Amino acid sequence: MIDAEGSFEGVPCPECGSERTISWRFEEGFDELECRTCGYRSDAEAIADLQRASGDVLTRDDEVDAPVPKRPLRA
Repeated sequence: MIDAEGSFEGVPCPECGSERTISWRFEEGFDELECRTCGYRSDAEAIADLQRASGDVLTRDDEVDAPVPKRPLRA
């Protein structure tokens, strides 16, 4: 389980320069930054990667028919 503690440290936002940010410190050893003015999140790229890797099955445009077995299959 990931647990974080947030604090208002006045770290400037890299997007808009606002100091209305929350610094999140995780027990696991990493930090995140969130801006209350423009909505910037330092973990936005990681979240986008997770959404892209949703496990959807991709289909091909040039689908090839599977070969028809010449004899019946036995289990």
